[in-house]
Amino acid sequence: MSSSQNKADRKKSLNEFFNILFIPFFLSWVSGAFFNMTMLALGGAPGGTARGLADINAGGTGFGLHFGFPFGLMCLLVYLWGRPAHLYVTNPDELLKAKIRRRLGNIYRDAFLMILIVQAVTMVLFSAGDRPAGHAAYIAFAVAFLAQAALLVVYIDAHLSKQKMLMRALYAPEDLARLRPGFSPPIYIKISTLVIGFAILPFLLIYTAFQNRVPWETIGGDMTFMIFLSSLLLLNGLTSVYNGIQKPLDGLIEKMRRVAGGDYAKSRIYFSDEVAYLKAGFNDMVDGLKEREELQDTFGKYLSIEIARELIHNKKVNLGGEDMEAAVMFCDIRNFTPLSETMSAGSLVDFLNKYFHYITPPIAEHNGVINKFLGDAVMAIYTPTLGSGDYAADAVRAAVGMRAALAEFNSSGQAPGRVEFGVGIHCGKLVAGNIGTKARLEYTFIGDTVNIASRLESKTRDFDTDIIVSAAAMERARGSLGGGIKFEPLGKAALKGKSETLEIYKVV
Repeated sequence: MSSSQNKADRKKSLNEFFNILFIPFFLSWVSGAFFNMTMLALGGAPGGTARGLADINAGGTGFGLHFGFPFGLMCLLVYLWGRPAHLYVTNPDELLKAKIRRRLGNIYRDAFLMILIVQAVTMVLFSAGDRPAGHAAYIAFAVAFLAQAALLVVYIDAHLSKQKMLMRALYAPEDLARLRPGFSPPIYIKISTLVIGFAILPFLLIYTAFQNRVPWETIGGDMTFMIFLSSLLLLNGLTSVYNGIQKPLDGLIEKMRRVAGGDYAKSRIYFSDEVAYLKAGFNDMVDGLKEREELQDTFGKYLSIEIARELIHNKKVNLGGEDMEAAVMFCDIRNFTPLSETMSAGSLVDFLNKYFHYITPPIAEHNGVINKFLGDAVMAIYTPTLGSGDYAADAVRAAVGMRAALAEFNSSGQAPGRVEFGVGIHCGKLVAGNIGTKARLEYTFIGDTVNIASRLESKTRDFDTDIIVSAAAMERARGSLGGGIKFEPLGKAALKGKSETLEIYKVV
C-alpha cells in the first residue's frame, strides 16, 4: 500500500476528530446571537445606555469584537488544540497518538477553557473601547458564555457519539473495555446546561425585552433567530444526551442477556461520565465471571481453589509434573485430639473454621499458596513459580504472622480453651503436578522436602516451641529477614524415616 493511501486512511480514521474542529463557526453564531439579544433586551426605551451599546455591537467595531475577533481567536486555539491530529496524518508517531487520546479525553475541559479565554479577552477589549460598556455588556458576555457552554454539550456529544471509527484508530480493542483518564461533565450538569442555555435564558431575554418595551422592529429579527436557534439546539442537545444514556444502557442490557447465555462480551467505553463507570463495572464483572467459569471448567477436579487461582494467572505451571525450588510449611494444632473429643460435630467444624479464618491470611499476605487442609493442619507452599521470589523468608514471615494471629484468636474468646500450634518449615526441591485419577485429580506437591517439613512440625512438641525451621531454610531466609526475626539453634534432630540427623532452629 502506498504512503499516500496510508495517509488517506489515517485521515479518514480521524475524520470525526477533524469534524470537532469546526466548532468555532457555531460558537460564533451562538455567541453573537445571544450577545445581541441580551444587549437589545436590556436597552429598554430607544436611546438608553444598553441600547447605545447594542448599536455599537451592530456596527463595524462591534461586529469585529463579537464575531470576527472571537472567531479568529477561537480558530487559533482550536487549531493548536487539534494540531497533533494534523501532524499524525503525515507522521504516524505513537507520541502524537497519545496526545490525541489525551486531548479527546479532556475535550470538555479544554473547550470550556477556550471559550472562557476568548470571552475574557473580548470583554477586556470591549471595556477598553471609547464608549464604556456598563453592566449590560457584562451581563451580555455572561449570557453568551452560558449559551456557548450549552452549545459545547450539544456539539461535542453529537460528534463523540459517532466516534467508533475514531476510537478504533486510537485504541486497541482491549483498551476500549477499560476506563481511561479524562474529564466529562456529569449527566445532570449537561442536561442543566442545555435547559438553562436554550430554554431558560431565551425566555428571560424575551421577558426582559417586553418589560423594557423594546420595539418589535428593533428586536424582532434577533428574537426570531434566537428562538429558532435555541429550539434547534435544545432538541439536538437533548437527543444527544438521551442517546448518550439510553443507547449505552440498552447495549448493557443486551450484553447482560448475552452474559446470561454464556457469551462474555464486554462493553466499549468511549466517555468518562457515569455511563462509562457503569460500563467499567460491568466489564469487571464479566472478567470475574470468566475467571470463575475458567476455574470451574479447568480446575473443577482440584481440591485447592488457591492453587487453581495461581494456575490461572501463571501460565508457566506444567500440570503434568515439574521440579521446582520451594519452601514448604506445615502447621498443626497442638493436642487437637483431646480438644476435639470435648466438642460436638457442629462445634468442632465451627471452631476449625474460625481458627483457620485467623491463621491463614498471613500465608497469602507473604506470597504463600495453601495447597491443602488436613483436618486441623494446613500445608502451604512458597515458590517463585507461584509468585514467591524470596520463598524461605516469605515462609518464615508468614509463620511469625500466624503466631500473632493465633494470639489474637485466643484473646477473642472464640476458642474453648487456649489453642497452641506447631509450624515446620523446610526448603529444597520438590515435584509438583496432577496426582489422582481421572475422576478426581489434585494438583499437589510431593518429595522429601514436603516430608521433612511435616516431620519438623512434629518436632515442635519435643522442643516445646511453636516454629521450627531447617538449617537450609534458615540459611536462605536469614539474609532477607533483618534483625526483627531471630533464630536459635536447637542442635541436630533425628527425623522419622531419615537415616541422618538434621540441624534445626527455632524462630524467636
